[in-house]
Amino acid sequence: MTVGIHSAHITCCCLAILLCSLLLPATCPAKGTESTNGAIKTNRIHIGKLKQQIEHHLEKIRQNSEQEISLLGELKQIDEKLGAEKKKLAELQQELAEQHKLLAEKTSELNQISQTRDRVRRHLEKRLRSFYLMGKTGFLNIAFSRKNLPELMLFDDAYKRMLQYDQAIISRYRRTIADLTQAKQDIELQKNILAGLVRQAEEEEQSLQAVRQEKSRLLTRIKSKKGLYEQAVREMQRAEHDLTKTITRLQRKKRNQKRGFLLNKGRLQGPVEGELVVRFGQIVDDSPSKGIIIHTGDNTPVVSIYTGKVIFAGYKLGYGNMVIIDHGLGYYTITAHLDDITVNSGDRVLGGRQIGTTGDIATLFSKGLYFEIRKNSTPLNPLKWLSANAYPKLIPLPHPKLNDELPLTTVRKRVIFPGGRNHMKTGKK
Repeated sequence: MTVGIHSAHITCCCLAILLCSLLLPATCPAKGTESTNGAIKTNRIHIGKLKQQIEHHLEKIRQNSEQEISLLGELKQIDEKLGAEKKKLAELQQELAEQHKLLAEKTSELNQISQTRDRVRRHLEKRLRSFYLMGKTGFLNIAFSRKNLPELMLFDDAYKRMLQYDQAIISRYRRTIADLTQAKQDIELQKNILAGLVRQAEEEEQSLQAVRQEKSRLLTRIKSKKGLYEQAVREMQRAEHDLTKTITRLQRKKRNQKRGFLLNKGRLQGPVEGELVVRFGQIVDDSPSKGIIIHTGDNTPVVSIYTGKVIFAGYKLGYGNMVIIDHGLGYYTITAHLDDITVNSGDRVLGGRQIGTTGDIATLFSKGLYFEIRKNSTPLNPLKWLSANAYPKLIPLPHPKLNDELPLTTVRKRVIFPGGRNHMKTGKK
């Protein structure tokens, strides 16, 4: 049993180490959806292991509870036997005490009768001695006595009857003494028997007490072991609860990562430093603009406004160098009229990462960087998504000078989005 408790202690220690190791991954925030998914998967595996350990320890608790109930039943029976033995011992001791008292009374009575008998005996001996000295009634007694013959005969007869009476008394005392002696012996025998029964009851009580103490120690060890298992289960349940909360937090983080673009509406940074020259919906070349145009200097870094995946990075007719980034949940940003592109298709980018630069090539299409936000194929107003101080005021775009050699016409430029969705843009040719 000591080994069992030691094993339970080791189990708890190992459990503490296991719990620490299980909880460590939850303290490190995952970077990106893949890391979050990996952390969720890892924590689910840990929860599965914890549930197995909890079930194992609950089985141990159940077994210990059964042993505890069994021992409690045995202790109850032992206590009942102890109660009966104590009652029996008390009765025997009471009876033994009464026998002692009765024996003392008989002994005292026997002593008194013996003393009385001795007195009668001494008195009788004196009478016998006097009778012997007096001798039988004969001629000389009659001759020398002052009493006449009838008186002497009467005295002799009375004396003999008195001696017979004394002898009868002595005989009765002898019988009484014999009876008292027998009674005393019987009492002594009964006392010895009772003393043996008392010793036997005391030994039985001691034996039962020893068994009870052993059962009590065993029960204490079982309760201690059960307590260790219960403590382990509580710790594992707390760990499971913590891991469940961690998974919930990671799932919420995962959802927020997908919804992060939407959740940051109105707080996103601008794609480039510069001045706004065309607003969303503003009529340019007889068509409403589906994005905004930002006037900026050459070689100005252009950045991603939020975390996402580059799904296109290259040249598109009518847009020049262009980068399309998928921010999740159907949200896309289109950054065009770049002089140089510094990312590749398939790259994952964080908010604020440079994706290109501006330059002279932008002036071939417009007076600055073109930027658009879409929900699937629906253009959205970027100014409602960017922070208020990104482009606080509009710088009017000067009227473009027409090229006398080229007729002014409008053409439709098409950009293919994932899933076959089209991006339509009106431009000059």
